[in-house]
Amino acid sequence: MFKSMPLKLLFVFFPIFYVISSLNFAAPAKELRSVNSPEPLQNARSLKIRRGATLERLLRQAGVPREQSQQIALSLREVFNPRRLRAGDRLLLLQDASGAVQELRYQPASELLVGVRRDGSGGFVAFRDSLASHVETTFVSGTVRTTLYDAVLQIGESPELIVAFSDIFQWDIDFFIDPRRGDRFYILFEKKYVYDPQTQDWRFSGYGDILAAAYEKRDTTLLAYSFPDAKGRLRYYDIRGNSFQKTFLKSPLNYRRITSYFSTRRRHPILKRVRAHTGVDFAAPTGTPIVAAADGKIIHIGWNGGYGKCIKISHKNGTFVTLYGHLSRYAKGLKKGSTVHQGQVIGYVGATGLATGPHLHYTMYYNGRPINPLKIRPVAGKPIPKDRLPEFQQRARWLAFQMGLLPAEQFADDFPPEGLAR
Repeated sequence: MFKSMPLKLLFVFFPIFYVISSLNFAAPAKELRSVNSPEPLQNARSLKIRRGATLERLLRQAGVPREQSQQIALSLREVFNPRRLRAGDRLLLLQDASGAVQELRYQPASELLVGVRRDGSGGFVAFRDSLASHVETTFVSGTVRTTLYDAVLQIGESPELIVAFSDIFQWDIDFFIDPRRGDRFYILFEKKYVYDPQTQDWRFSGYGDILAAAYEKRDTTLLAYSFPDAKGRLRYYDIRGNSFQKTFLKSPLNYRRITSYFSTRRRHPILKRVRAHTGVDFAAPTGTPIVAAADGKIIHIGWNGGYGKCIKISHKNGTFVTLYGHLSRYAKGLKKGSTVHQGQVIGYVGATGLATGPHLHYTMYYNGRPINPLKIRPVAGKPIPKDRLPEFQQRARWLAFQMGLLPAEQFADDFPPEGLAR
């Protein structure tokens, strides 16, 4: 029902969803601020962490005397290793009118603050504080004019959301060649916020889970609902409980264009003679990550003639084998016999072997015979177990309501379902 429903109905019920999301998910900023906000910062300096610099060196360059710098670094070690300071991050240094350090702060994670502050004896004591945070459920939609990437950026969201959204439908849509002008997308997702003591305001700290998503093309609509599996990991299913995850990815990398298709007669650009091209060439910049198209075991990793640096992976006990050629380098830790999972980075685009430029040569074999990977119809993953199907359908109806696809009158007073948010 929902998979084929025109999503234009969404806007009929969107005002209802907006009110409910505001009431249920937005944390009361003023109340949290009165409990968690520190006093306004005075004489604060922001120090950028440069690559290779130690904490003591950064403090000395900021004019802090050697003895104080050593004391601060030594005290901080009680709660955080100064060697783990990340280049590009910033330290917050608080000093009094005489220049003496009163406090040093560093935020190694979005919800964590560590540092040292001067105690009554003139020394320094370390602290480690968890910052106040909250999660808001957000709904966005948009229309593709050029690319999905541009469309999501135009509505004010970040590339991280684009990646998470495209991962859901990557088995059914190749977002580099399939989208058409006028396609629409819909995303119900979580945004995380953390209280920033420096600005005394809430700051966006990253995306949480995508709860539901849809992509509307001219002839069909794909609508995916999230549901945790037995291990608590979110998976995505249609309203009938069928998995969106398939046995093979539609493409093993993000590419700019296909430069050569599967063919039994193709003139080789270097050898200058006609020979079979038993694969697909994806043009992409050197260093573009390449992922395993499916779960499997590496049966070859190393130089392979004209393919240059090459990886071959066996799937389903050898029924299928995938080959990835012309790599610039391999992912760390891989060797012959290594088990890899679908979507795991295995190497990076290059131009080794007989290649005129950086690209990936991708071949798929079925029972030892090369087949066209662009024409394969992958088998869907495991559906939701029958005993959990009523629980899933209750959750799916609630998510559909939040996306504006169902009216409030269809719900009992006990909604939302218990345990909807993980």
